[in-house]
Amino acid sequence: PPVTTFFKTLFPQTVTLSAGTSFSLPITFRPLEKRDYEDAITFETEEGSFSVALRAILPRHELQFPEQLNLSTCAVHDTSEATFILRNVSHLQTQFRWDVPESFLMIPGSGVLDPRCELRTKVIFQPQLALVYNATATCHFGEQEEYNRIIQFTAIAKYPHLLVTVPGESGKRKVEEGPLMDFGSVGVGMVSEKIIEIHNLSMVDSPFHIEREKHPSQVDCNFSCEVSRGVVPAQGKQTVHLQFRPRIVGLESVDYFRVIPAGNLTRTVIKVSGTCKGPCVSLQASLVNFGLLQLGEKILRTLEITNTSDVPAVYQFDIDNTESVFFFDLPYGNLRPMETRSIKITFSPMHPIPHYRRVACLIHHQDPVFVDLIGTCHSDMEKPAIVLPKHLSNYRTNMARGLSVYSPDILDSMLESGKLSTDDTGALTVIDQGDGKRSPAPSDATSEFFKNEFSSETSKPISHITMSTRNFDFGRCQCNSQEPLPLSLTNHTRGKVTVIWTCKPNRSFQITPERTEIPPLKSMAFRVVFKPAQIDTLYASELEGFVFYKVLRDYRNVKDISICPPWCITLRARGHTFALGQEHFVPRCNLDSQRMVFPPVAQDSHTHRSLLLQNTGHTIMTFVVDEKSCPGVQVNPNSGHVDPGSHQILLLRTSPSEGGLTKHTVPLQLNDSPDYTQEIVLFSRAETPQLFLEEEGKLYFKPTCVGTQSERSYAIRNMSRVPIHFEWRIQQEHLQHVSVTPRSGIIKPNEILAQTWSFVPQEEKNYFVKATVLSWLTGQSPKQNPKNRFILRITGEGCRGWLSTDQESIDLGNVLVGSFQSFDLLLSNDGDCTLEYRLRAKQEVSGPCDPDDINNDPAALEFEHERGFLPARTKLRIRVTARPARRVSYIWTISYCILSPKALDPAVAISEEQFLCTVTAQGVYPSFSVVDACPSGCASSLSKTQLWKLFSLERLNSCLQSDPTPGELIYRVPTRHSIRRCPSVNTPVLLDFNFGAAPIGSEPFMSLLLLENKGVLPVSW
Repeated sequence: PPVTTFFKTLFPQTVTLSAGTSFSLPITFRPLEKRDYEDAITFETEEGSFSVALRAILPRHELQFPEQLNLSTCAVHDTSEATFILRNVSHLQTQFRWDVPESFLMIPGSGVLDPRCELRTKVIFQPQLALVYNATATCHFGEQEEYNRIIQFTAIAKYPHLLVTVPGESGKRKVEEGPLMDFGSVGVGMVSEKIIEIHNLSMVDSPFHIEREKHPSQVDCNFSCEVSRGVVPAQGKQTVHLQFRPRIVGLESVDYFRVIPAGNLTRTVIKVSGTCKGPCVSLQASLVNFGLLQLGEKILRTLEITNTSDVPAVYQFDIDNTESVFFFDLPYGNLRPMETRSIKITFSPMHPIPHYRRVACLIHHQDPVFVDLIGTCHSDMEKPAIVLPKHLSNYRTNMARGLSVYSPDILDSMLESGKLSTDDTGALTVIDQGDGKRSPAPSDATSEFFKNEFSSETSKPISHITMSTRNFDFGRCQCNSQEPLPLSLTNHTRGKVTVIWTCKPNRSFQITPERTEIPPLKSMAFRVVFKPAQIDTLYASELEGFVFYKVLRDYRNVKDISICPPWCITLRARGHTFALGQEHFVPRCNLDSQRMVFPPVAQDSHTHRSLLLQNTGHTIMTFVVDEKSCPGVQVNPNSGHVDPGSHQILLLRTSPSEGGLTKHTVPLQLNDSPDYTQEIVLFSRAETPQLFLEEEGKLYFKPTCVGTQSERSYAIRNMSRVPIHFEWRIQQEHLQHVSVTPRSGIIKPNEILAQTWSFVPQEEKNYFVKATVLSWLTGQSPKQNPKNRFILRITGEGCRGWLSTDQESIDLGNVLVGSFQSFDLLLSNDGDCTLEYRLRAKQEVSGPCDPDDINNDPAALEFEHERGFLPARTKLRIRVTARPARRVSYIWTISYCILSPKALDPAVAISEEQFLCTVTAQGVYPSFSVVDACPSGCASSLSKTQLWKLFSLERLNSCLQSDPTPGELIYRVPTRHSIRRCPSVNTPVLLDFNFGAAPIGSEPFMSLLLLENKGVLPVSW
């Protein structure tokens, strides 16, 4: 029965169990306190006894999980994960907490697990170093964390190695410069895409991220990368797309992207560049001459417009076909790359007068081009002077010389009186006047388009006719009413002029009087009348008029040389008939960009951009720009209308005067309603040649040995948006110490350019040099334009050094003649500068030899590298080999000299030789000799003295002790002439071994010779 009283069972008795039967024994457990109990019941049988243990165990906390967990190999600063099951096999709710070593993370790190439940636990490996990790994590569990259990983590971390390449890149670029991606020339507004390949050369997956280098002065960026981060598989590659979208024609863009693996351990800088190209539209002719017509006739001429670029073009002639005497059948349109289009121009004069109008062809993303339209109309009663092409060139020359303000009759009289003459081109010139032969000043097309020669608000050197205003806004008007606005024209010439307006009848806008004359230096008032005919309608038009000298009304009144072409004046008028409170037409339009950056330009210079406004609706759309709200930006045209399905090209110009970024907000009101106002945001900046010098404009050279050269790469960056010329200036007294390559050149916008600086000290001292880099904008003369100066402070030190070795005496012992023995000579440079050295060994020989033969022997000590460079505070092992050629004692004295190849003084280019160490060796041959002879047999009667003489042993020993002849010095190797390992060479010494005479049948003559090796080498014989 149980021993303790806590377990009770039946009184001991005998139980018989038959085959297939069983017996139940009840056991009662009665504990008295909260603890574990153990006992046993013994059963005795005929075959023996056995025991059954009785245990009463309290419920305990018990967690089960694997004892070991292997995590996959990952890159440093990356993560790898693994999971395992944490089971609660007890009947108690168990609290747990993990103590995890560094570089590992357990999720969850603590918690409560219900009885008989399990939890999937995640282990995250986050290595910071490339190591093999064997770590132990401890799980503390229980109510008071009295239990604990461990799990073993095994993981490996490796450093990632990413290689970035650009497919198709030439291999001429240096490795340290990084890959270069050149997009070439890309059309404005187009997108060019190229790829880079990121190769993972390591055995682990490598995450990375890509970022673009930014700096505060950058206004806009034309490059983009859709992928900001990713993972390259082990031994694999990933392609990343970079895009180039240029927005400013002619601007060359440079930017930098960095590919950085996890942890920022390394980085690869990719330089991207590209140029923006635009359309190239030209007209077949710059002048179209319609000749002479009779009133009521029409004439048609064709003008070809060509786009010679591979970029599509959008064009528009700045003329209103509905109101002008010149009609373009295609006043606007799109030109495909390399397309030529014929435009039909119809001339329909309404008055018998000379006609001349200079029409601008506006091209999106290109400067405008001009075409001159001339023609003359005669009637039965009026026959004005005929305008010819030569009159236009003469007029521009006369205007430059101040003669265009005189009427042709005055010029004719001055020509007859001798005050004027003609030059080689046929233009008039003033006699005895300094500027009498002045030629027209060249003007760019954009400035000419913005120049309003008829405005009274702008100051011009010569004004012929000026208008009080050019834009007329009638606003809201009643249908079938007449709303007049005043207009004033002023004649600034010295002759009477005639003004004729070509307003077509039954139009909404009219000008009265339609025809009048203005005396010299007088003004005339007109009225612009708006007569709308429909309600809820927008009205807009451009009115055209011609002003010419009255004397030109009859061709007989003037001479051909003094004919002045007429002036074409235009004004824009708009209005609407929408009732008060009624919503205007909703404009349906597209602006190619509502946020633009002006092209880079120098301070106080003009820069411009074009803006494309497209009317996608089915009704006319009017626009007006309030230039007063943004006085820093000029817009031309600043008002007008856009027909349904057509477009309007606006030119915007500014002249930045400050170096900082300026923001302009231009309001564009559509359809005469403030509710339909779009704001165009513009940015401009006056570019100055700004360079950024790295390391705060300081360059430090390492200590350099006097007379040698050290180099460093130093980078400068163009912080402006225009290419910059740069040139380094170094004071004359420092040119022999400091130099730079390249010394001058052009650096592109935002480009980082590295130069190689060289430092050659000539004395043992500290050097402080101040270099200046001059920068100026390309396209400008460095003598006439201001240059920015940036200072680079250079610090260097000239010093001297020495070499040493840890052993001043080296004994090689005995060396077999003809063989070699090598050892390592440890050179130490304990100085602060890199040394260029040259080693030399002086040989001394002692022993039995002919001095003349020794002098002809080559040096028996060889250096693996006789000369080289040894950096500061480093050691270098050089292999030295001794090859003794004779059986003599060798003593080599090794010395060195410091080389200074850049020293200006030849006397110090090579320093004096300095002792380094001595090396000794003994050249030996293998040798042996006969030291004893013992006769036997029939030679027993001979004495040793007789035997030595019969065998010539004295001579044999002297021959064995002597040096071998050259013919005997043959190595035991097979040659191509014989496969025998020992060539048969007869020695020059012949010896007699005389065995004497003996009777036939006598005992053999026998002699035992005792050979002894008294040398230091084993002998094979």
